[in-house]
Amino acid sequence: MKVSLTKAERTKSFFKKAFIMLVHEKGYSAVTVKDVVDYAQYNRTTFYVYYKNIDELVEELMREMFRNIQHYCTSKYNDKSRVDVQAMTTKSFDLLYYIYDNRDYFTLLLLKDTLPYMHQQLPEAIFSVLQQNFDIQYGIKVVDDRAQKRYMAHGTAGFITDWIANDFNITPIEMTERLIGILQTMAKGFVIKDIEQTD
Repeated sequence: MKVSLTKAERTKSFFKKAFIMLVHEKGYSAVTVKDVVDYAQYNRTTFYVYYKNIDELVEELMREMFRNIQHYCTSKYNDKSRVDVQAMTTKSFDLLYYIYDNRDYFTLLLLKDTLPYMHQQLPEAIFSVLQQNFDIQYGIKVVDDRAQKRYMAHGTAGFITDWIANDFNITPIEMTERLIGILQTMAKGFVIKDIEQTD
């Protein structure tokens, strides 16, 4: 169910979209408040109602995307759900669909002059979800669960980044199938814990 945005949320969304497009055009370090308001067709006064400066907009944007990455890893599950990895399908999680739908943002990963910590965001968000929300049953005995989850997070992020770098050359459905295939070699199942359900 789609939630309608407030006027403030819509305005901030326009600023964020303008900012993302400008980073693609001229690089993060060159984007100014004037650039953003001109692109979004607002005035500077409106911008300063919501943000003190560009850095504050970037911080909010990156927090929002971090939370959304986490959400779409677990949005199909309820707390205490038990999942057999061999039974997973392309409807088991929405992360790849979300990344594809927001490709203007995620292709910022390919830029040299991009948002601070952009390259760490995807693996850190996935790792955070694995640590906080997944009790994983591995196919073999695992000596260090944290290290295994770190490996899985960075491997998954690398796989997704390669897809982005190849201009999303296969569909989100095909990517999800491939990711499930990789996951099936690493784990038998998992239990979801501590899910905060949000609309």
